[in-house]
Amino acid sequence: MEIDKVEKVHSIGYRLKDAKVTINQDFKYNVAGMKIEGNQGDTNNMPQWVGKILSENKIGTLDSPDMITQLKQALSKEKMVGEYQISTLDPHFYIRLKESMTELNRDDFDKVESMMLELFRMRRGKLVKIADSIKLNSELYNKLTVEESIFYKTIHDNSVEFEKQIRGERNEHSTS
Repeated sequence: MEIDKVEKVHSIGYRLKDAKVTINQDFKYNVAGMKIEGNQGDTNNMPQWVGKILSENKIGTLDSPDMITQLKQALSKEKMVGEYQISTLDPHFYIRLKESMTELNRDDFDKVESMMLELFRMRRGKLVKIADSIKLNSELYNKLTVEESIFYKTIHDNSVEFEKQIRGERNEHSTS
């Protein structure tokens, strides 16, 4: 399973998506043919990676979702659905959460990481049970993060392969 590589690709894709940036001071940039400008007080849509640079340099404020609130909500929803049901998460949920965690102090990071792991473990347990019995369908796929989709497929494929091996051994013994 190469989740780190898939995560890296999806992180790049996520950073290319537009985000709202509130401009703190007038600016004009032209870098490699990419022109970006903003006037103080305006809210502009621009690629998230550009907004992050502007925010880090105090030129703008990146409007980013409160991932800690989203994590608490996701954990609450996951606890409410049944043992064989899974709630819907944005495909980039863990990517966005981990990115927002980089800005936390140590104590807050530890608390958020603990909640993230609780959610992950809860969903992992459910995914193992479901993946053992059914192939990934579009309804389920739309509820999973990119990392969970890979995990699900791996569990399902290994379960099917294991079952084939067990059946093969039984068939060989019954003909002897």
